[in-house]
Amino acid sequence: MPKRIPASAEEASSATTVRGRLNVLLAAPRGFCAGVRRAIDAVEEALERFGPPVYVRRAIVHNLAVVRSLEAKGAIFIQELDEAPEGAVVILSAHGVARSVTMEAERLGLRHFDAVCPLVAKVHREVANYHRHGRHVVLIGHAGHPEIVGTLGQIPDETATVVARIEEVEALTLAPDAPVAYAVQTTYSVDDAAEIVGALKKRFSDIKAPASSDICYATTNRQAAVKQMVPKVDAIIVAGEAFSSNASRLAEVARAFGCPSVQLVANASHVDWALLEHCRFLGITAAASTPESTVQAIVEALRERFDIHVEEVGRSRESAVFKPMKIDGPARPGNFRTSGG
Repeated sequence: MPKRIPASAEEASSATTVRGRLNVLLAAPRGFCAGVRRAIDAVEEALERFGPPVYVRRAIVHNLAVVRSLEAKGAIFIQELDEAPEGAVVILSAHGVARSVTMEAERLGLRHFDAVCPLVAKVHREVANYHRHGRHVVLIGHAGHPEIVGTLGQIPDETATVVARIEEVEALTLAPDAPVAYAVQTTYSVDDAAEIVGALKKRFSDIKAPASSDICYATTNRQAAVKQMVPKVDAIIVAGEAFSSNASRLAEVARAFGCPSVQLVANASHVDWALLEHCRFLGITAAASTPESTVQAIVEALRERFDIHVEEVGRSRESAVFKPMKIDGPARPGNFRTSGG
């Protein structure tokens, strides 16, 4: 096979000549989950119904490609609600928000729609119910993550504690017979959560558990797919943002299960090609907030450098579908919907 001629001197300096076959295994499932799709659809629906601008508090999902795409359509991302003008249409992110945020939206006279993932909303209801029944909530997750901030915001500050490690469970000052309950961040590591839950059950005699797992199906499925992929590959690329919890957990799971080379990359330009120098079997997966276009761009970048064979492994489809958000209210003058009801 002839060498590919670089289009520029810059490309020539970074490109690797085509060499031996690289087998690329694409994990299934990967990429967008139902909650992410629902949130993105909500922003696009609001833009169609009301016209731009539509304001979005914080990143609707943790992926910059998604954010930039919505900005190009007329979305304006803000950090706090007071950055939006009175009467503006505002979408609240899929990670969920504290009750104080929705109260502020009402106080400021904003037309707001909450795009919280239904599975995060389930955790919110659990936590509120635990509090009503007088239990201290131990929230398993990463302090400061938007989902954790939103969940803590459902109950008074002093009635919940966040833990991320077994050592933090042991350091809790609650009495062994204190009435407690636990909830879990939906994007947390399945294995880490199981260890912490085990420690909590040993620590407390009166402990209440969620009726079903708080870790969402998409997190569970993607982590399971990575575990199954590790023995088959020499390296794994996780497509996702470093600030995405579910992306970071996928990379951690791959390393924990023995993959010798793991890269977490936001896009193809971030791939460290030197790490693939001796790779014959490469696994690729994507976080639940990563668009498939990012995965395909990585595959095309691989194709430019290697003679690749691509194979999808695992279960390709997920059955979960969430009811679309209801984006209603009078449209702005001069803006008419062209489709939908």
